Amino acid sequence: MRTSFTVLLISLCVGCGEQPKFVHRAEFEDLAPYAQDYVNQVLQSHFGEPTDMVVWDRLPLKEHTATATVVIDNIPSDEKVKEEEEAAGTPRTSITGPVSVRQLELDLNSQNLDIGEGTELLWLDGPLEGFPSSWVTDWDAETQTVRLETPLHDLPFNGDQVVLGPGEVLVQGRLLYAEHCQHCHGVTGDGNGPTAPYLNPKPRDYRLGVFKFTTTKRENRAAREDLSKVIEDGVPGTYMPSFKLLTQEEMTSIVEYVLWLSMRGELEYQLISLISDEGYSVEAIRERVADGESYQSIRDEFIERVNDPDEFNYEVDTIVSRIANDWEASQSEDALIHPISPRVPYTPESIARGRELYLNESLKCAQCHGEAGYGNGSQIYAVAKMKNGDDYPVPGLHDDWGNLVKPRNLHNGTYRGGRRPIDLYSRIYAGIKGTPMPPFATLVRRSDPEDPSSPLTDEDIWDLVNYIYSIPLDGYLPGQDPGASAPESEGVAVHSFE
Repeated sequence: MRTSFTVLLISLCVGCGEQPKFVHRAEFEDLAPYAQDYVNQVLQSHFGEPTDMVVWDRLPLKEHTATATVVIDNIPSDEKVKEEEEAAGTPRTSITGPVSVRQLELDLNSQNLDIGEGTELLWLDGPLEGFPSSWVTDWDAETQTVRLETPLHDLPFNGDQVVLGPGEVLVQGRLLYAEHCQHCHGVTGDGNGPTAPYLNPKPRDYRLGVFKFTTTKRENRAAREDLSKVIEDGVPGTYMPSFKLLTQEEMTSIVEYVLWLSMRGELEYQLISLISDEGYSVEAIRERVADGESYQSIRDEFIERVNDPDEFNYEVDTIVSRIANDWEASQSEDALIHPISPRVPYTPESIARGRELYLNESLKCAQCHGEAGYGNGSQIYAVAKMKNGDDYPVPGLHDDWGNLVKPRNLHNGTYRGGRRPIDLYSRIYAGIKGTPMPPFATLVRRSDPEDPSSPLTDEDIWDLVNYIYSIPLDGYLPGQDPGASAPESEGVAVHSFE
């Protein structure tokens, strides 16, 4: 069961008076035309376009200003009202405000709700469901009471669910994204904005649902707080700036819109992959025709599967449920990285233990970052495989987006995911999502401290953190340039990861 509502936005020019449009992934062009039409239909019906968005209520987004439960003083209970109706045989009569709205479940991380004259109140259930929305003329935050502009069509029940400012969080997020983010990250969130070709590393492509710098475990998505931190602090060493001048409500709106773009892109990616795997790519159809099938029969088969609720539409529901569950689970406390022990003191002994671990062949830190930590380990010369099994044309490490990446030069002292001790701990414990930087969580003795199969303790990770902090200062006196003796660049444009 799905309910949706359309959010209309101010048209934003992107040149020559054109409105911004979502663009498809490159793999979209590999599908047969009728398969492309189906993908378009799914995306249009559930997401719309940037200036005419559709918000799918199955997605775990905080799209409204607030959700609330109606409490009406001096009105009989639902049961009594129904009994009176049945006895009188007459419908409920219209009433005038005020209507108390209490038990607010805030959708923004703030108590400063922008509820005032002109705020829309949308009835989600009860006798008023389906009637035109109500409009607020006054809001009393102390008593949590709204006064409505006109008498209600019918008598609501205590406990009816409403939303205040439906879709306003995403509306604001879309406008702020267009102002601050779109020129790099693109209308679709694909990292292909007009500024992107001039940037290294490239802007993040949200459409895989993968974000690199998080405080969540490897198997989890990013927490909302992770995205807020990136917006507020920027990404050091890149062109991603800090937006500390935005209010918390503005940053929250951008986060929700970025999540919306990410979920849209992930659905498109997985749906295209599904259809291709089922034999409806141009290449697969050519092979099927060569084996004796006709183009018409393959098309008819696809249309039949589209119209069968147990076929592709069921798969779409399954994909959406999986995406929603993954994002929702990643916002829980269980998804966060929690060190077992406090940070080990920053001492020469801890640094020496960290260096020994760093050079341990079983941990393989030096294979990427190099024995001296300059990011010049042997893996930058290795030939890696693409997802289709072919070799990458350029040797070295690659991320999930296909970009060539270079391990962090630890002598620079620049850590893109933050330089707090917990930030470095998280990078080691959970790795960096979407990159070859692996998680060390599986090596840590968490349940059984004596387990010989787990070579690391929590204190070991803290020793590694302390060693990493020491590397930029290793062997240098105050005033010396730690980067003066760094090896020369290989001359290949790369994207770094920590």
